[in-house]
Amino acid sequence: MDKEKDNIIMIGAGLTGLAFCNLLKNTNLNISLVDMQPKSFYKKIDNNRYIVLSNTSKIIFDSLGLWSKINTHCTKVKNIHISKKNIFGSTIVKSKDENLDSLGYQISIKELIKILYENIEKEKNIKFIHEAKVMNAKQSNGVKVKYIKNSIEKIITSDAVIFSTGSSEDIISEIFLDKVQKDYQQNAITCELVSDIYNSETAFERFTNKGIIGLIPRKENSWTLIYSTNKEETELINKLEETGLKNYFQDLMGKKCGNIKNIKNIKTYPLKMKYYKNCAKDNMCLLGDAAHTLHPIAAQSFNLSLRDCTQLTEIIKKSNLKNKDNFSAIFKDYYEKREREVNRLLKFTDYLASLIHGKGFFRNNLLGVSFLIMDMNKSLRINVIRYLLGVNFSHSLISNLKE
Repeated sequence: MDKEKDNIIMIGAGLTGLAFCNLLKNTNLNISLVDMQPKSFYKKIDNNRYIVLSNTSKIIFDSLGLWSKINTHCTKVKNIHISKKNIFGSTIVKSKDENLDSLGYQISIKELIKILYENIEKEKNIKFIHEAKVMNAKQSNGVKVKYIKNSIEKIITSDAVIFSTGSSEDIISEIFLDKVQKDYQQNAITCELVSDIYNSETAFERFTNKGIIGLIPRKENSWTLIYSTNKEETELINKLEETGLKNYFQDLMGKKCGNIKNIKNIKTYPLKMKYYKNCAKDNMCLLGDAAHTLHPIAAQSFNLSLRDCTQLTEIIKKSNLKNKDNFSAIFKDYYEKREREVNRLLKFTDYLASLIHGKGFFRNNLLGVSFLIMDMNKSLRINVIRYLLGVNFSHSLISNLKE
């Protein structure tokens, strides 16, 4: 057995784990970052998925000196056009209503992971343990984490453990017992769509009788398409050939993104909501997907996780860590500060995912009227923007970073 001592063991080196360590770069905290991926993964990552960074995420990355690097790989989303197919009424949410440069910035996951990894890979206070499968984490004069690497069992000891990956779900569920789960009986279909419209700054969200489709512009004439729909419709789509796929999505979106020329990298994954009512237990804590998995309708999952990381690291930096028991108080304080915003987004995305799917005279007319009211009421549109982006809830946190 190999025994080592750290302040924090972070289990999972995905976007959340890497972001957390970037926020504690150049501190006197010793962090071990344990992950199943090999070192080469971060240099040659092959992930075709994209995410949208909010303005609060931009501010956080700017405080780390990383935004200039990240921004070169981003496309701006200045407007969001929201509508429902075959009903009257729509609205456009605009960045200028909130005096913002953009409502969001779309970037590929592989580029963001590379940037976050390269910024900390040589830091003295951060040690990567690659190709390691965590077996358990137990309280014992701190926390002992057992993992297997190269078929050899090892143990490392720390003052605290943070889980940032859903791949440790079996271990997490033994420690954090109060879990809420919901299967939406839906799938997300994602792909890259190529059209004849170039350099758009408007994203589209459209409600259909069988799901919700989102189109987010990338560079040039490429778009990210995300369609959440029921399992029967998923099976139909997966059976379509290329021409059938193009006709299917063209019919759903009309000419909003122009004429569809090509569809690439189509993938399907199930949609579920999962979260733990309390993400802190003694000197263990949950972050990111380990703590909460949201429906992608609001495109806020990683942005929420990044704000979680920022809040937690700010509390850690201000705390006296001479006594290892302080992590219990730190995690408790963190949970109390983040509970309101996390619950808000969980309820909001769950409401949209559960109630807006489907057809019906009352539902269609309610949506149509809602879109018209939003379109005519600038104050309401601004509140929608602030609600979606978490501006009100994260104001004090972001104000501290700006200072």
